[in-house]
Amino acid sequence: MKEVVLERPKGKVWTYEDYLSGRIPAEVSEVVKGKEVRKMPAGDIHGFMEALITGLLIKSKGPYIVLSGEVALLLSRSPLTLRGADVVAISGDRWKLKGGAIEVPPDLIVEIVSPSDSLPYILEKIEDYRRWGVKRQVWVFPEDRKVMVVDEGGVKVFSEKDEVKLLEDVKFRLKDLLKEVGDEGSSS
Repeated sequence: MKEVVLERPKGKVWTYEDYLSGRIPAEVSEVVKGKEVRKMPAGDIHGFMEALITGLLIKSKGPYIVLSGEVALLLSRSPLTLRGADVVAISGDRWKLKGGAIEVPPDLIVEIVSPSDSLPYILEKIEDYRRWGVKRQVWVFPEDRKVMVVDEGGVKVFSEKDEVKLLEDVKFRLKDLLKEVGDEGSSS
């Protein structure tokens, strides 16, 4: 099932004030330019991959705060653009935990792509992150057994056998992570 972008009746456009006051319904996954995005919850492989990558990042010797599980990223207050990221690493000198959305671009965002994610949705999110100033994006495609890295050097696609850098001291091979989920590594 693909994500659905809907406006509330009577042209409702969500605002930063709606976000602060908790008026945005729980079924809204993200808000892009004031419009809500609803997505199906992720499957078990998605969640497992997210947990494995979070575990790798937590072991980093760098000064990073690592967060996972649809981490709220406030890209814009007006129009409200609130994205959810699977895994985020942000330098502790740039952000302190305070119980809300992250308001500065993280050093790293990792997204695990689900079968329900459409190409236009993925491309829009990549561009939103890039414009916002995210230094490194790592997109994991478990079903296709590929990893795509978007950073200041451009876009590079890796096979499951290639070593992919997350942070300076954290690397992984998709093949090794997929071993953990079984032979297929796909949502059959």
